[in-house]
Amino acid sequence: MYFRLIIFYLFILMACSENNNSSNLEIPLRSEIDSKYKWDLTAVYETDAAWELDLEELKKLYPKMADYKGKLLSNPETLLNSIELSENINQCFGKLYHYASNSLNADLTNEKYQKMVQRIGNVAIKSGEVTAYYTPEILMSDYSVLEKFMQKEPKLRVYEKDFKDMYIAKPYILSEKEERILTMAGKLSGVPNEAYDIMRATDFKWGTFEDENGNNLTMSPGRYGKYTKSTDRRVREDMYKALYVPFKNSLNTTSVLMKGNVEGHIFYTKARGYENTLEAKMKGSGISTDIYKNLIKSVNNNLQPLHRWAELKAELLGVDKIKPFDTYAPLADFSREYTYEEGQQMVLEALQPLLQANDGELQKFTEKMYSENLIDVFENQGKESGAYMSSTWDLPPRIKLNFSGTLDDVFTLAHELGHAYHSYLSQKNQPYPYYGYDTFNAEVASVTTESLLMDYLLANVENDEEKAVLLQNYIQNIGSTYYRQTRFAEFELLMHEAAEDGQILTEDFLTTNFGDMYSKYWGSSMEITDEEAYSWSRIPHFYYNYYMYAYATSFAAGEKISERVQNEGQAGIDGFITFLSSGSSDYPVELLNLAGVDMTTSEPFEAVSRKMNFLMDELESILK
Repeated sequence: MYFRLIIFYLFILMACSENNNSSNLEIPLRSEIDSKYKWDLTAVYETDAAWELDLEELKKLYPKMADYKGKLLSNPETLLNSIELSENINQCFGKLYHYASNSLNADLTNEKYQKMVQRIGNVAIKSGEVTAYYTPEILMSDYSVLEKFMQKEPKLRVYEKDFKDMYIAKPYILSEKEERILTMAGKLSGVPNEAYDIMRATDFKWGTFEDENGNNLTMSPGRYGKYTKSTDRRVREDMYKALYVPFKNSLNTTSVLMKGNVEGHIFYTKARGYENTLEAKMKGSGISTDIYKNLIKSVNNNLQPLHRWAELKAELLGVDKIKPFDTYAPLADFSREYTYEEGQQMVLEALQPLLQANDGELQKFTEKMYSENLIDVFENQGKESGAYMSSTWDLPPRIKLNFSGTLDDVFTLAHELGHAYHSYLSQKNQPYPYYGYDTFNAEVASVTTESLLMDYLLANVENDEEKAVLLQNYIQNIGSTYYRQTRFAEFELLMHEAAEDGQILTEDFLTTNFGDMYSKYWGSSMEITDEEAYSWSRIPHFYYNYYMYAYATSFAAGEKISERVQNEGQAGIDGFITFLSSGSSDYPVELLNLAGVDMTTSEPFEAVSRKMNFLMDELESILK
């Protein structure tokens, strides 16, 4: 529905993953990469000119929404027609953004695609202004009017959940004039994130470091995954310092951007009358703030596994205390690089129980992803760092990687395929209004597929050295996803609560509190560095408004689902597929119940701690 989905598009237009821009000539140009390893966006629009034609059609389409002003509830047919028009508009938005954003992320220095993304964002803002009347006009009537409409026009019944959600949110919906003002302000609220992304993509000058062979390299985020696992502590430290050179040089700027980002969230919170920013975020998803706070409380009550891991790592590395650049240091004398094709096959084999369900539906889907240029594989100059899955209605999902041959890269492939399965099955099984899914559930599928891959590899390991590497990677994954993302969630809450109480978010405030929180989580066997204290400035997700807690809750839920698949076989698989197919047909916590996970209890969180301790027991038995 227009009144719900336009907000989603405004969000994705403003939100990007970590960016990467490196002038190092050892990173290939995009033109130098074989076409079979690059996604083919001509399947979306054959040419940029075709995109321009669709944009012009959209500009003609969205003003038609004004024709329904004052008439929405005149009769069921009029309401249905307005909704169908809004869906047509949003589907057009999705296709246009899918093409422009993915084209840009392949080369962030491309000014043409920068402008295309900005232009579709501008149209989204203008479209939102035109439809500012929509929700307030519906809410002027009693819900009983909609009930009668649904009885008279059965096609309206599919929107029943959306209708109910509107009336739940009624206390926070403003007048038409006020809604229009908030929509216009939406572009301003995205400026801190946009400025941060562009600064990282175009202005950052990365430091240099020497590798194990004395080669002088320019740092890039794409190299972090490789050299953070170097066996040479000097290389790890130099790489780490090179990574933080541009962040240190821009601290004054990033602290102001973060201040503006949080103040933007507070502005919308106050404008709509929510008690605080956390409530404003969670209520929109039908999730209690208690779940957010319970995550932080549960993890803080059991930091022992992470403290134990720091102590164990210091002992095995032969140092009194580890430092942040030791976090991923290898403990076993075993290493190998994986070709992309090897990674593909490993994931296929590991996920067979899931892929073969329903007559091999996901097996066929995975093979399509592999063979039809739907995955952008390798790093190139200007390409956005990190990985993501991009999906919109009536188009196959696309995956962006920066595959460099590490085991982590293989797990990233499994991770992003998990997202793709969720999007594919939800789009196939849900009507348009509910094919998307809330951020609370967004990482569950990807964590589950990673966990299934790990269980498969551990079961098929050939020697203790390789098993030790796998165990270490699993433990580190718990640390970097479950504990780290909870720490970020706690810091995000601290920032917002402090600003709501009148505290100015200065660079000193942010750095001091982030450093203190890091030390609390890791314990006495970790020696924090200056760089780590200001590493808040490196995390783009802080601009996404209470997003990161969902990584931690999703991790716990994903581990529980993986456990069910391993222990219960087909019943666990069936529950998982039912969840993957559910989209947003119900509220997030209720949908997880379909997969046998109850997030209102402490069990999912306690299970993660138990598993981490078990894995460390296994690792100690090999290495000690």
